[in-house]
Amino acid sequence: MGKVKFRYYPNVYEDNVIAHVEGVCQCCGRTVNEYIESMYAVEDVDCICLQCVSDGSAAAKFHGSFIEDADPVSDPEKQDELFHRTPGYLSWQGEYWLACCDDYCKYMGYVGIKELEELGCKDEVLEEYVQRDTLIPIEDLEKYLHINGYMRGYLFQCLHCGKYHLWVDMD
Repeated sequence: MGKVKFRYYPNVYEDNVIAHVEGVCQCCGRTVNEYIESMYAVEDVDCICLQCVSDGSAAAKFHGSFIEDADPVSDPEKQDELFHRTPGYLSWQGEYWLACCDDYCKYMGYVGIKELEELGCKDEVLEEYVQRDTLIPIEDLEKYLHINGYMRGYLFQCLHCGKYHLWVDMD
């Protein structure tokens, strides 16, 4: 079986969200070498193969989701795809998924100020972020936002207009 693709998490295999050890999927019962170790459900779930995430069977079986919270979008099918068929990224406070152009953005990975500068989007992304979260001033973001620091950025990119967006989390 080939690699499972996720529209809103295209680089899932390069990120640290997948366990790369042998386990038995709690949804389909297959022995797998790549799986997701958690989801939001009443039952303890620690091994869900990527196929069962992608096709929605794990979310249906365990009456759960993989994403804690997200911006609103108008299309219920997009909401279903994000919450029930997309793995969540690893964060300290619980993942929050950003939207743009009435669709969820693709998650790009962890970023700090250095990475935003390299992408050439630092000023625009920070200004947009402080409009969304007025508790953290730009000066604090510029001083403390580091890819491996106690204040970490999560970078998203719109699937339609290509604009970058930032979510910030602290340990």
